[in-house]
Amino acid sequence: MSERLKDTLTKLLAGRGVIIWVGIAILILLSSSEFVTILEDGFNGASAVSVRGALVGVVLCLTLALGLRWVAVSLGIFIAVAYFLLNEGSIFVWTIVSFMIFGALAATVAARSVRALFLTLSAAWMIQFGIQAEQDAILLVALIPLTVLAYFLTRSIFILREKNAEVVQQMLKAQEQTRSAIETERKNIARDLHDIVAHDITIVAMQPKAAKFANDGQMALDALDVIAKLSSETLHDLRLMLNVLRADGTMSDEAALGVDKPAATTVYALQGADLFAQRLKDANFKVNSTTDERISDLPRSAQTAIYRVMQEATTNVIKHGAPGSVCTLELISNGTEAVLEVTNQIDISGRKAKGLPEGGSGLIGMSDRMRTFGGKFSTSSEKGLWTLRASIPFKTLPSY
Repeated sequence: MSERLKDTLTKLLAGRGVIIWVGIAILILLSSSEFVTILEDGFNGASAVSVRGALVGVVLCLTLALGLRWVAVSLGIFIAVAYFLLNEGSIFVWTIVSFMIFGALAATVAARSVRALFLTLSAAWMIQFGIQAEQDAILLVALIPLTVLAYFLTRSIFILREKNAEVVQQMLKAQEQTRSAIETERKNIARDLHDIVAHDITIVAMQPKAAKFANDGQMALDALDVIAKLSSETLHDLRLMLNVLRADGTMSDEAALGVDKPAATTVYALQGADLFAQRLKDANFKVNSTTDERISDLPRSAQTAIYRVMQEATTNVIKHGAPGSVCTLELISNGTEAVLEVTNQIDISGRKAKGLPEGGSGLIGMSDRMRTFGGKFSTSSEKGLWTLRASIPFKTLPSY
């Protein structure tokens, strides 16, 4: 069965479609004997009951079919048909069946006013039938409870369907939110891994080169100390992150016992400014560093974001800055914002041999961090000077 046919059948048979098509089938079946009589005896020879029953069956089927598109119109026409055609005891079977079918159809209407109007007009018809029908009024004993039963039973089913549909929508929404949260967390983890590993490994890789070109035994020993310290810090940071990823959070960190807490997990911005300034100096850069104590007023989460941006900026300076050049690291407050600005000279003589960060994962991660806190991020290059500027407003910051 093709998907198109499945979709068509689903639309036709879903909800009130079942009531309409089953109702039409019942009415056709109920009127079929009258049609057979008319075909056998001819229109003139058939009894008035047969003719009336066949006519009522056709009219009710057409009226019911309108409910597939216009439910309120279908219900209105049925009430009119009831007042003009369903007023004799001889066709009371059609009357009972049709009121049950259209009562069930009315129960599927969302608008309370339409349902109330249908029930009111139906009750009015029953009252006038009871007055005019005399002995046939006894038939209302069957009509009223069956109509009420059809209406309230269908209404109960549709209320349950609506609640189930609402629950399904809530579940789908929750699943989408969960998926989005997982995707966001994956990006955050990837960003943190990049910030920690790329930074430390870059500095580790630069140390042997610096010691080799310096041809100094003491510098070589210092480089080994830096490599050992950063390797330990990186290992510890990765252990901490893996511990977060574990559902029970029980990964041990015995290797790190007795080791000072590594800088990469110390997420205070001012401490980070001092740390990264020193690392730039260790990488043979001349550093001018300025900090503002008011930065410590930022929430821990905001300080973490600034810390990571400084970490990635330091990595970019070491990778792309002109060796031995001057760079600046400023972390200050202008009253409404915490502003980080890092500048360094770049080697423009080598053109692309040296390269510049041009929107890789590092820059994207830094920009994402600032946007999370309603901040700004930008980079620029002019006359051999690379500038990175990031800011976070002091107000409306999430606090964790």
